[in-house]
Amino acid sequence: MAPNKIALAAFILVATVAMVATQTLAAHVEVVVNLGSLRDAHITINRGDHVTWRNASMEKAHLAFAAESGPQFWIEVTATVTFEKPGVYEYYVHQPQARILHGTVTVK
Repeated sequence: MAPNKIALAAFILVATVAMVATQTLAAHVEVVVNLGSLRDAHITINRGDHVTWRNASMEKAHLAFAAESGPQFWIEVTATVTFEKPGVYEYYVHQPQARILHGTVTVK
């Protein structure tokens, strides 16, 4: 095989491995719910990434997305959502002993 063809084949192999590795290694981002505040409330992630809301407040916390069809659930310890579609997702966290908190997840 000619040296140019070997170099091209090696480049294609490395590029393919890099693309597959990027697609299969989803990031994991954490939003911390404190009593009356959110740490990292407005985040930007890539499609396929996971976001975990961790309730550090010792109070019940209800997470709801602004979209009608968005998930809603109580966060006892943690709750994780995987975002597959690009867009901006607004969410609200309500704690009975605190004000309603607002955040966004922007998916590229």
